[in-house]
Amino acid sequence: MRRFLAIGVVIVGVVSLVLGTVFIVQANTTSTEIRAGLQDEKVTLGLPAEDEDGYTNGNVVDTTAELQAAQDILLEHMRDSYGTYGDTGRGSPERTSYLDGLTLMNSMYIATMGYGVTTVITGIGAFMIIVGIALGATGVLLLRAQTRVS
Repeated sequence: MRRFLAIGVVIVGVVSLVLGTVFIVQANTTSTEIRAGLQDEKVTLGLPAEDEDGYTNGNVVDTTAELQAAQDILLEHMRDSYGTYGDTGRGSPERTSYLDGLTLMNSMYIATMGYGVTTVITGIGAFMIIVGIALGATGVLLLRAQTRVS
């Protein structure tokens, strides 16, 4: 009976190792897809040659920090130009421009959240690999102890 328990622990450890690896690979693939999508859109920061945070004008926005900076810049420009959404008149060209800006901002927020999710999934995958190694080692030790007793 204890032998089956030890084998079960080893199997759970191997499954955890495999799933952890799959999680990390999927997270990295998704992160790469997000970055490629952002680079395809060629959104750049409208900054002076280089601002105080070290962002350079003309760089394609493709990292979380750049996305957040671009969102802040876009919101600032929208508020300076049009006020808030409620300040724009119904059916006015200003509202249309404001909505275009909101659409771009929402896309950037989604990309930022996507990067965050991939980071969390990578951490979960790493944790699963550590647990898999621990369970596998425990199962092997249980099997060795069982064969010594027999």
